[in-house]
Amino acid sequence: MKRILIAFDGSENSYKAVEFTKNLINNLKEKPETIELISVIQLIDLPEIPENQSLISYYKKYYKEKHEEIIKENPEFKSVILIGNVANEIINYSKEHKVDLIVVGKTGKSKLEQFLLGSVSKKIVDHAQTNVLIVN
Repeated sequence: MKRILIAFDGSENSYKAVEFTKNLINNLKEKPETIELISVIQLIDLPEIPENQSLISYYKKYYKEKHEEIIKENPEFKSVILIGNVANEIINYSKEHKVDLIVVGKTGKSKLEQFLLGSVSKKIVDHAQTNVLIVN
């Protein structure tokens, strides 16, 4: 395993995914070349509305701070923040960067959002062209 991608949305389960990955890499004989912490800012699907720019600024700052906290303890981790559909961005990024493993928390959304939008982790499992590990 050369490249590991950890999906991170700030939820309790995404922190579990980070912890699981830390334990996993500590038990590997060969350490991965790259471990990336990826967060995706998902916007309202409306044409250029001013609120989108405010959301982008807010979430870039939010994820940057969260990533920095994690990277402080795990300097081998790299930060990636993207904008778009969460599952699609993670799937596309993993394909483009030849990721060997995606680690994702079981869920990071409320039950209502899961019902209405579908589970991000399920979409990643169904469509990723690499191994996916779901942390419960």
